[in-house]
Amino acid sequence: MKRFLPPNVSRPGAYTVVLLLLLIAVHLGIVFSTIRQDRQIIWPLHNDTIHRLGRGADFYGIYHAGLNLRSGIDPYANNFDGVTPYFYPFRYLPIVAIAFQPITLMSPQTSYLAWVLLLEGLFALLLVTLWRRIPEGGVRLSVIGMLLFNSPYFLELYMGQFTFAAVTLCCLGLLLPAGQLLFCFSALLKPLTLVALPALASQRRFWSHGACAILCVVLVTMPYFFRHPEQWPVFLNVNFTVQGGLDVGNYGFVRLLQLLVEDMDISLTPRRWDGLVGSIRFLMLAATSLLVLHSKKRSVVVGAAALLLGHFLTYQHVWEHHMSGVSVLGAVLLTTCDRRRPFTIAILSSLLLLSSPTLFGFFDVAKDQTVFDPSGQWPRYALYLIVLSKVLPTMILYLSSIVYLSGSGLMSPVAAVRSSANHAMQPAA
Repeated sequence: MKRFLPPNVSRPGAYTVVLLLLLIAVHLGIVFSTIRQDRQIIWPLHNDTIHRLGRGADFYGIYHAGLNLRSGIDPYANNFDGVTPYFYPFRYLPIVAIAFQPITLMSPQTSYLAWVLLLEGLFALLLVTLWRRIPEGGVRLSVIGMLLFNSPYFLELYMGQFTFAAVTLCCLGLLLPAGQLLFCFSALLKPLTLVALPALASQRRFWSHGACAILCVVLVTMPYFFRHPEQWPVFLNVNFTVQGGLDVGNYGFVRLLQLLVEDMDISLTPRRWDGLVGSIRFLMLAATSLLVLHSKKRSVVVGAAALLLGHFLTYQHVWEHHMSGVSVLGAVLLTTCDRRRPFTIAILSSLLLLSSPTLFGFFDVAKDQTVFDPSGQWPRYALYLIVLSKVLPTMILYLSSIVYLSGSGLMSPVAAVRSSANHAMQPAA
């Protein structure tokens, strides 16, 4: 095993190996409960397990889209196909429905189990990569443990979601030799990872990652929409006209902002609200991009993490399962070797909060599955406690990455361009 580890990572001792095996065994037990039992261990803990469609509903949206394509029907149609038990509307690139067509030869339940196994395989690859990339034994073991017991990740498996896969593929694309292909896969699965492009532009050896991802997205998407122009407005509407969703199931900064606006009796029309949220999003992502491009710290990993964290902070529809991707970003930040102790403590503290269940299960006493939003009779502070438990650590991760990038100062635009062109052989982190 020693020969597979980098020079600065020691071989784990017997105690560490036993502890890891125990943690993995418990993790697999929770996974089995999540995908097989009617009342899973995680069921009482989450809004999406109690008050939304059943297990695998997000995955079944893609299954339904693939089934529609096989039948010559619009993948974005919400028709009843007689096979898919229930599903959320399909909103991804058409290539996702095309690529997932073969799974429709299996039953929906079998296909869902296959997707969970694929996610677990990707999760294992992430853990191995982090083990090799994080030098300190205590930090490394803490990160692995928190990821193995990551509550939003179990929710991600339950829902059959794709955020964890997209973010993990993006991060592994910056850390592993086959990175170009992995980053392309992440962009095709969820184009949100393209927000990391300014970070890739900061080092020449990652330019091909970004170029290939953009080229792939265009080549597999535009020809389809040229053939089916009526589906293009549907895709744009569900992905770029983001409205509503500000209920107790929302765990984003925009939800926190909505609570504050309501409690301060500020009256905003829907148009002004959309303008406020859009302005915050544009300014944060633009400022982060400029910092990433001009930072003297030419760290693609930290830059990409900062941009993706900026996305999750400013997007209106942020659900609890998204925290599985945010947790990956936090873990990847610890692969930087020149970080200081306060940075490490901030990241570990944030990961602990992100990995832990919220107080939702405590306040949702009735657990009435027929109710869409159970928070109507809750005390106001409960809404703040629940959303802050995820917004606060996400914000700490974002601010930590910003402090890291700005710690050594900024370069002029000309110097930044020269630096980007010259950084061809620097380590990713």
